[in-house]
Amino acid sequence: MKKLLFSLIALGLIISAQAQTSMGSKKKSIAVRFNALDFGTGEKVQNGTIGSVLNAKQWGQYASTTKSLGVNYTSQYTDQVDIFANFDLGIVRKPLYAPNALRRSNEDVMTSVESGVNIKMFKGDFRVNPYVTAGLGIRSFAFRDYSAYAPVGLGLQIKTCKGSNLNITTTYSTKMSKSFVPSYNYGVSYSFLLN
Repeated sequence: MKKLLFSLIALGLIISAQAQTSMGSKKKSIAVRFNALDFGTGEKVQNGTIGSVLNAKQWGQYASTTKSLGVNYTSQYTDQVDIFANFDLGIVRKPLYAPNALRRSNEDVMTSVESGVNIKMFKGDFRVNPYVTAGLGIRSFAFRDYSAYAPVGLGLQIKTCKGSNLNITTTYSTKMSKSFVPSYNYGVSYSFLLN
């Protein structure tokens, strides 16, 4: 497990270093993120199929999701490709986690770190630009239970004012380690241009 986590971190650093050396005058931005993580639906889909979950009307509701806040750093690699890094923090009830007698509750701190790419549909500055996103991440519960995952999904970048963007994303975090509990992630972020 430690080798896998070290490999993921090394890959993220290599991608970030490559992006910085090839950047020149490319855009860089920082964003504030809000996420809703749906662990229940992720587990149901893993045990069955998306079709069976939709047919049985068992898709999770917003009220049952776990909320988290975070920051995002994005560097433009080409006109169509952005490289990103996310850091999220939330208070969560770990799925399938039974509290022991010494703990007051099963709520604890969840952190996640992701690195990946956004591949946009259009080149250049369009008001609305859909994209595909994929990456690698590490999630921690209570700073002791670490697990690796790969978020894949779709997003929509909407230009606002002075180089700022509103990003709306939906991803599915696929399992890359035994202890990971899959989830659907619904996120909204607002970015500010750094250069």
